[in-house]
Amino acid sequence: MSAEAVQPHAVQSDTGLAHGSMSQLDVMAQSVAAIAPSAAAATTPALIAIYAGHGTWISYVAATVVVLLVGLVATKFGRRFASSGSLYSYVARGLGSGGAFAAGWGLVIGYTCISMIGVVGTSIYFWSFLGTIGLTVTGTFAICVMLAIAGIAAAAFAIIGIKISTRVGLVLEIISVAAVGIVLITVLVKNGFTGDTSQFTLEGLSFDGVTFGIVLGVLGFVGFESAASLGAEARDPHRAIPRAVLGSAALVGVLYVVAAYTMVVGFGTPEALTESGAPISDLAERNGLGSIAWIVDLGVMASFFAVTIACINASSRILYTMGEEDILPTALGRAHRSYRTPHVAIAVVAPVMIIVPIVMVASGVELLNVIGYTGTIGTFGYMLGYLLMATALPSFLRKRGEASPLSTVLAVVVVAVLLYVFWKNVYPVPDYPFNLMPWIFLGLVVLGMAWYTVIRLRKPEIVEEVGSFEEEPVPPGELRS
Repeated sequence: MSAEAVQPHAVQSDTGLAHGSMSQLDVMAQSVAAIAPSAAAATTPALIAIYAGHGTWISYVAATVVVLLVGLVATKFGRRFASSGSLYSYVARGLGSGGAFAAGWGLVIGYTCISMIGVVGTSIYFWSFLGTIGLTVTGTFAICVMLAIAGIAAAAFAIIGIKISTRVGLVLEIISVAAVGIVLITVLVKNGFTGDTSQFTLEGLSFDGVTFGIVLGVLGFVGFESAASLGAEARDPHRAIPRAVLGSAALVGVLYVVAAYTMVVGFGTPEALTESGAPISDLAERNGLGSIAWIVDLGVMASFFAVTIACINASSRILYTMGEEDILPTALGRAHRSYRTPHVAIAVVAPVMIIVPIVMVASGVELLNVIGYTGTIGTFGYMLGYLLMATALPSFLRKRGEASPLSTVLAVVVVAVLLYVFWKNVYPVPDYPFNLMPWIFLGLVVLGMAWYTVIRLRKPEIVEEVGSFEEEPVPPGELRS
């Protein structure tokens, strides 16, 4: 099959971003920072332990496998296609403009909501750090100021340059993982590395509990695909991006499994772990590390700040590509002349990321609830993007003359797993107000698709441009190893 037969429109290359500026390490840093592994490792095991008990680490192993399967789908695209549009551009080549817009819009919702978590988490742990050094900060106004400072600082890094922002994110994540790692290693040393046999037996484990733990575990990986948004800026994107997507998932999966096992060891029982509001800090106190609790606070704060930058980077590039292709306002497709970053798109994302948490806090919503609400909505956005990407894979490969039974099976398995994860998040129906989150997400999706419908009806020629921006096209049958 010829390249002309595959492409329904002329391929265009982006001219505004900093092409070839991102090394393999920089691309990997984007995905790792978007996951915020140390922040997740410090908090989510306690949530999963509520359901999975001694099988918490098993839930994480299974979640890692699920995420790696999703990552394999992404690499099927990434080895053949590169664009700053990430999954939006991938889906366009398999499902057309409607599916592409839904995937892109879902990811923008996801990244924006998770960036809100980053802003709030940064503020929470900075607040905690100030307390450890004797500075007490109270009052709603002070909290709102911290939220604003965190958001503005993250947006500034994103505008100054993708290379700077990803490397700052990487350094911050290294610091945060080191801080969490010190505590985990100390716990293992204190327990003599003898092992907790109760975690390796299946007695007392609930299949439903471990299964629901997998659902929560999968949610701890969202953002691992964000390296795909660097398609226009990565050196050799068809190698760098797939490696970053799968590599970040594998590395973070190991961290989660070790953290889950070690936390249960440190607290003695899963029940004790679930009763802790700050597991890593509590473990530090229990194991004679109370004097360096401020380092733990700074480390987790750094992780939340890194995820904020990473989410701004990813969401702005999707909006930028959609603006370049005119499916969203053309202004979004402008890049800064000096910094070569999508500054207009960043200027659209940043105020939303800052104002929404501030309004929620000012109206009396607790900071942890802000994380819960925005995180739930954001996760639905990621899942929509993943689901559409997997659905698009067989058609994408078939159009290139590269379809295979194995790839089809992979796509079917991933779609089935993601539908199950969706289902477990809405049924049994969560308590109020979490029962409203799926409807809020659906409303945002409908709003976006209404825009797409209007554009399609008024300017059908624009729809033909969706998915037209591609970097270093790979002809059918010629894969990069």
